Amino acid sequence: MRLFLTLVLSLVLCGCVSRHPTPISHAEVHKQLAQKKARPTPYTIVIDSKYQTMTVLRNQTVDAVYTISTSKHGLGQALNSYKTPVGLHKIVEKIGNDVPPYGIFHRRQYTGVVWQPPPPRLHLKDYIVTRVLRLKGLEPGLNAGRDKQGQLVDSEKRAIYIHGTTMEWKIGKPHTKGCIHMRNKDMIDLFNRVPTGTLVMVIPH
Repeated sequence: MRLFLTLVLSLVLCGCVSRHPTPISHAEVHKQLAQKKARPTPYTIVIDSKYQTMTVLRNQTVDAVYTISTSKHGLGQALNSYKTPVGLHKIVEKIGNDVPPYGIFHRRQYTGVVWQPPPPRLHLKDYIVTRVLRLKGLEPGLNAGRDKQGQLVDSEKRAIYIHGTTMEWKIGKPHTKGCIHMRNKDMIDLFNRVPTGTLVMVIPH
């Protein structure tokens, strides 16, 4: 999948006007979904690793744009590659509805511990915190099941999530081990905005 259209979109987000480049229009999203024989959902999330942005489309409009982080290892599908997978996914599980901000998860379970931030940049552990959106790949051989060489490329089995991070100062540049990281206030906003079943497109460059 190769995408050429680059737009600069303005929107009111949390009372502020934000400008973020987004590589895909709503019409292009629907074209891509039609090619993949995927039924559109009320919301569609587009993740762009070049600009480190997440665009949330609702019907015919841009509903929100967030700055995110993808993998420091780049884009890729293979198990243990620690890369962010490309292609079409969907949110199959929303986890942490009542968890306080910075609540720490382990194996998708809230531990009951709320992370207490030390002075910025003085810790090395990046916890999964606040909310978790679990992703499932929808393209067999690309991000679901195994590829033609028999290698596991399944995003759900690789435990690829969208989640909050304890290293928020790194948001905006690639630094993860495969998941998509968000600032915690943005993670809560996204969690409350989109339902289970929402399509997620991770586009390559």
